[in-house]
Amino acid sequence: MIPLRAFETKNVVVGIGLAFALWYVVFLTHILDSFWYRVTVASIILALYAAIFGRGVAGGNHEISVSVVLKGVASGGFLYASFFVGYNVFRSSVESSASSVYLFRTDSPLYIAAVSLIITSICEEFFWRRYLQTALVESHGGTGFSLSALMYAFIHLPTGNLALVFAALIAGLFWGLLYEYTKSFWVVVFSHIVWTELIFVFLPLR
Repeated sequence: MIPLRAFETKNVVVGIGLAFALWYVVFLTHILDSFWYRVTVASIILALYAAIFGRGVAGGNHEISVSVVLKGVASGGFLYASFFVGYNVFRSSVESSASSVYLFRTDSPLYIAAVSLIITSICEEFFWRRYLQTALVESHGGTGFSLSALMYAFIHLPTGNLALVFAALIAGLFWGLLYEYTKSFWVVVFSHIVWTELIFVFLPLR
């Protein structure tokens, strides 16, 4: 483990605070008139923050290959299948919460959502896994990915939707482990894209 320098620790803390504030705006305001516009802008801001203040943090492998794409697609499909099974097993408990999340699908045409999800998946992984998780793993060892996943869930708390918070925790842990195992930024990105496109656009859980 390599302790983070003081300014790196400060940047990580500020980054988490920024993510919390941005996700508050995304879910609980009507700025830009569309959830998909808000979440796209918010994700880009987070990625820019990571690019500017995360220069001292060593990221993973950024190579793209057929193997990388296939691993990403397969893992994203697996995560979706897991959510599909979980949703149907616990439908009576989570159906209402899921329905409130799916209201955002009507904010804009689905092609806007589909494009937004590609952009946000790339930007979120750049911030949460390449920057934040890497920094936390460097300073806290193997528990760093868990801390990152907890923060990923934490920023959803203002919604008051516990099912959404839990879903974010499960997804954050999954992508965190995937990133630690593969050390590939693009495997996690493709996994994130496939999962979000399936669950929000093509095969919503309802």
